[in-house]
Amino acid sequence: MTDQQPSPRFNDHRNLTVGRARVIWAPAWAYLAEGWVLPGGRRTENFAEAHAVAIRMDQLMGGVQ
Repeated sequence: MTDQQPSPRFNDHRNLTVGRARVIWAPAWAYLAEGWVLPGGRRTENFAEAHAVAIRMDQLMGGVQ
């Protein structure tokens, strides 16, 4: 057992969690804009898009259909 704390990125209040899926919010960094990080690393500032992706991710992981 370790006493490491999870990255603050996993505790951001803007993160979206749907069932087993989580889409995290990331701050701007280098050439990347701030936003929710979608699969593949693409970022979006569109809440509806990020939420839809989280729902689909949960479905793919066996969540509610």
